[in-house]
Amino acid sequence: MLTIIIAAGCVRAPAPSPEEAFRETTPPALSDDLALTDLREAITADIQALQASPDKTMRFGPRSITRGAYADALVSLLQVLSSTTPESDKLNYIRDNFTFMEFYGGERWGEVLLTSYFEPLLSGSTTRTKTLNYPLYKRPSDLVTIPLASFSERFKDERALKARVDGSQVVPYYSRQDIDGKHKLAGRGLELAWVDPIDAFFLHIQGSGTVKFEHGEEAYMTYADKNGHRYEPVGKFMRNIIGSQKITMQRIERALRSMSSHERDSYLFRNPSYVFFNRSEKRAITSLGVPATPGRTIAVDRRYAPKGALALLTFQKPVFSPRHAPGEDPVSYHKVSRFVLDQDSGGAITGTNRVDLFWGRGDSAKQYAGIIQDAARIVYLLPKNGVATE
Repeated sequence: MLTIIIAAGCVRAPAPSPEEAFRETTPPALSDDLALTDLREAITADIQALQASPDKTMRFGPRSITRGAYADALVSLLQVLSSTTPESDKLNYIRDNFTFMEFYGGERWGEVLLTSYFEPLLSGSTTRTKTLNYPLYKRPSDLVTIPLASFSERFKDERALKARVDGSQVVPYYSRQDIDGKHKLAGRGLELAWVDPIDAFFLHIQGSGTVKFEHGEEAYMTYADKNGHRYEPVGKFMRNIIGSQKITMQRIERALRSMSSHERDSYLFRNPSYVFFNRSEKRAITSLGVPATPGRTIAVDRRYAPKGALALLTFQKPVFSPRHAPGEDPVSYHKVSRFVLDQDSGGAITGTNRVDLFWGRGDSAKQYAGIIQDAARIVYLLPKNGVATE
């Protein structure tokens, strides 16, 4: 989730209304760089989620379809993907049975900034140690959610505020500096684990992960809530350190680990957003309510794009040398396309020009996720049957 500036032509108005977020386009060239087995697994989970609320509407700009009708189309597609017919026939089936809807994008229709997220694996301790000295907190009881839409119709598209009550006033909840620097939550029994401070910071960005404790026990840390402060990508404050090189997660981490604790925190605290976790026996699920599928699940702003929809994503995939070291730059990039499912959302993934691709778990996934931050193209697939036009 590292923001960069993409050079483009003339600027157009950002963030249209949901009714203007899609338009029909001609079918692009269809291909998939991954095994279709993975796609079948993701679609199967998708179908179950959509069928749980079949009357709910999925909006594709001026067109809409019920979740039930979309699930029916995915069931038919799943049967085709599971057959022994050649892949070219499967792709022809998709082309013939779906309308292709271009997402509004950023500077141009269909163009988005693609980033990637992953599930971190962290070393942790049940008690504070010299190196594992930053806590992962569970949700504090004094964190209040204020749904602005309940106060006025003019706030219907605004996100809920997060706050706390201070005497007779409602004030913003504690910032990252308040929590990790001034220890405002210390001593309240909220600590779930103690981890490395930089690992903790990147876990907040990813939203979930796994902590491996000193005796081998593993615990899943899943997203519980956040403090409501604006997410600020710390990389934009580190240009003077990283220089003219591309800002990546790996370069940010190397720079942070080279600093004193005081200097490090002066950068970390520039991102006031803070995430709270649950300790779980199961891995995190997406906002659609299904497990994320590596390479197939994407996160997009739910205000504009329908959860559960199938899409075609085209992007530049990093290629690493066979013996690449952690943090090593790619040796090249390879243009690929693949089918993905809009199943997730994220605090930093807002508007119509951001897409976040889930890469998987652990260090290998981190290697890719930390590099991917480039222009990509996305086109959503709308079944030809069961569509309403407004």
